[in-house]
Amino acid sequence: MSESNADAALGANRPLLLTDTARSWEVVRGVVEVFAVGGETDAPTPRLHLGTVAAGGRVFGIADGPGRTVRLLAVGGIDTVVRGVPMGPDDADERSAWVDGLAEALSGEDVAPPAPTAEVDPTARLEAAVNARRAEMEREGVARVRAQRSARATAMAGALDGMRALVDDEPVLPLTAEGDDPLDAAFAAVIRAHGLPAPEVPPGVTSGDRITLLARSARVRTRRVRLADGWWRQDSGPMVGYLSEGHQPVALVPRGATRYELIDPQTRSRTTVTADLAAAVEADAVVVYRPLPEGPLTIPALLRSALLHTRSDVLWLVGFSIASALVALTVPIVTGRIVGTVIPGADVPELVQLTLALAVSAIAGALFQVATATAVVRTQGRLDGYLVPAVWGRLLSLPTAFFRRYSAGDLAVRVQSVDAMVRLVGSGAVVALLGVATAVFSLALIWVYSTVFGVIATLLIAALGVIVWLSARAQYRRAQAVERTAGQLSGLVLELVAGIGKLRVAGAHEKAFQRWAERFRARRLAWNDVRRAQNVVTVSIGVFPILSSLVLFAVVGLSDSDAIPAGQFLAINAAFGQVVAAVVSIVMVATQLVQSAPAMKRMLPVIAEVPEDDAGKADPGVLRGAVEFSGVTFRYLEDGPVVLDDVSIRIAAGSSVALVGPSGSGKSTLGRLLLGFEVPEEGGVYLDDQDLAGLDLRAVRRQLGVVLQSVEPLPGTILTNILGDAVDLTTDDAWRAAEHAGLADDVRAMPMGMHTAITEGGSTLSGGQRQRLLIARALAGDPRVLLFDEATSALDNVTQSIVADSLAALTVTRIVIAHRLSTVRDVDRIYYLERGRVLESGSFEELMALGGRFAAQAQRQLA
Repeated sequence: MSESNADAALGANRPLLLTDTARSWEVVRGVVEVFAVGGETDAPTPRLHLGTVAAGGRVFGIADGPGRTVRLLAVGGIDTVVRGVPMGPDDADERSAWVDGLAEALSGEDVAPPAPTAEVDPTARLEAAVNARRAEMEREGVARVRAQRSARATAMAGALDGMRALVDDEPVLPLTAEGDDPLDAAFAAVIRAHGLPAPEVPPGVTSGDRITLLARSARVRTRRVRLADGWWRQDSGPMVGYLSEGHQPVALVPRGATRYELIDPQTRSRTTVTADLAAAVEADAVVVYRPLPEGPLTIPALLRSALLHTRSDVLWLVGFSIASALVALTVPIVTGRIVGTVIPGADVPELVQLTLALAVSAIAGALFQVATATAVVRTQGRLDGYLVPAVWGRLLSLPTAFFRRYSAGDLAVRVQSVDAMVRLVGSGAVVALLGVATAVFSLALIWVYSTVFGVIATLLIAALGVIVWLSARAQYRRAQAVERTAGQLSGLVLELVAGIGKLRVAGAHEKAFQRWAERFRARRLAWNDVRRAQNVVTVSIGVFPILSSLVLFAVVGLSDSDAIPAGQFLAINAAFGQVVAAVVSIVMVATQLVQSAPAMKRMLPVIAEVPEDDAGKADPGVLRGAVEFSGVTFRYLEDGPVVLDDVSIRIAAGSSVALVGPSGSGKSTLGRLLLGFEVPEEGGVYLDDQDLAGLDLRAVRRQLGVVLQSVEPLPGTILTNILGDAVDLTTDDAWRAAEHAGLADDVRAMPMGMHTAITEGGSTLSGGQRQRLLIARALAGDPRVLLFDEATSALDNVTQSIVADSLAALTVTRIVIAHRLSTVRDVDRIYYLERGRVLESGSFEELMALGGRFAAQAQRQLA
């Protein structure tokens, strides 16, 4: 390329050093990659990519010299052709702009030149940017080497930790490498303690606090708790705690029933928590709850999951039951020995030995009973701590369509069936397990003594089993009716209590009592049927010991006098007595199971329903607040009427919009679609041009603030109502939200301030205070979109103005569903809906001037 205007090929093996400032090079075909390399006298340096020039563009050279540390290198593709063009008098400015563009693209900002000559020599600006980038890359390289060394050390420590875990029977817990987030490692340790894989937050996920992101990735639920005095002496589950010094996150993992271990991810140490160490831990911690297995579940699958969670305790219970059953064999064996050998032979020394054996067996049996009772209490506690939160967590993650099938009271009865399961598995199963072990070993002893009596005992037990089985079938059928009517009664009672005021105003309390009495009578009649069937079992197990003993003695009386020795018969009788006692305990547990089975079966819809699955869906990131309904058509039932008919609404980020119209026009349905409670039949809902159907709904909802007219405050305090379960919000956030909602002055006037107690339904607050409290709760999480459904209906004009001004100062999208049109005067745009279609849209003044349906409704209200 010695001549200008001559075309030449430029490839990876034929690069061009851009040191000629007398001409430029025009890219005729292909692309040219521009790199920065070191100066002529510098040591070889890696190429630093600066940019790409496509066909039709131009590249320029920079002057080379003794002091230069940067030169430009042009590298072409396979078919790249360039043409040298002499520099003209007007090309100097274009060259300077091109070099400045390379510098700014490399640094991302204007680069301060190293010398005043940079004002006339733009090359210095590029040189400064390249040198800064090289220094940054060198620092990154050093940091990367250090991180690799730390990672290798951590991997070695983890391998050694795994070898220790083989001996100590403890889970391998993660350790942090240099640069890792200690909170991630502490949370991973807690998750591993639950037997779950450590979570990994996908790259680019930014919405929500770190604990929330980790919990969402691990698909677990968390709850902020306050550690009480002596918290380390009882098993409350794995927790993420913080050291008082530096707010450093640590893992608090239970080890046994009465101690905790503190795992410090930074120092890679495990320390048993003592009173002194507990004093160094902050009072606030985060409990992590293990979820139910994913997918639809059955009752047996739920039981297997629960037993696996307590498998160590179950193994202990099995061992104790077998040991107790074996010890119990001492009584019949010693009885037979004394009567058959010791008494006839007047063997006093052996009598003393056998008496001591009975005493030792009694003491051992008592110890086994105490150990079994302790294990039962621990098993019940662990089952209760796992199953109850897990089932409630499953319920809260179900799609909203599920809740339309059942009343709130019926659902509460169904979910509370888990308590019956815990009691049955925790205590009833243990009694049955001990009874089965005792019955099997004692019956085996009878067979050893006499085959005839073994057959008779087996037949007697089988006869009782047939009677109990027939009665159990009858009980089960009647118990189903009891549970069904119990759910109906609970749902009715909840509705009546919630509407007691309206019933009194309407004078309908007698009618309400009549409906309750009918449901109560149906439940009582069903329960009486169960008791009658249960009486059969009660009578059977009451007379069975007497009848079975009569049978045994009748067999002996009708047999030859020498058919069986007296000592052997008494041993058989004692063993059979133990069999009878064990069978009676098994029957009692079976009766409880039969009565509880319908309740547990009614819980099946909750655990069999597939929860909302956001796994694999995209994280929405931090939303700007742009909302769009595009051609949305929706109906609640497949064969039902159309609720929304081809509705299209576009809401700019940070704007305010009102949805108005008569009841049943589809306003609230649009809100449900925005929250992801329903899925449109046609069309789509978009947030920041992202299809809501492909987004993680939990991450979306955390960035939405919602206030509905029918929602009431929760029992607790003002602070807990505002903050909810958000682990990253503080009291300062609550005060900030209260200020925006116009509630702060009212709270300050209360003696307990933010800790003022709120009763069920918020009856201690006025209607306006309740609404402002709900608004404060919606604002606490700094939402990007606010959805208000008649959220200010109970506010006076002054307070409503204060709230409106506060919200207008926020950069948040506001969607207001309103029936009182005076509340939508100041919104940017109003959409009037009727019969599921948008009939009018515009500002308040525009719609009033239009004189359409909105204006007619507004004139009726304003008049």
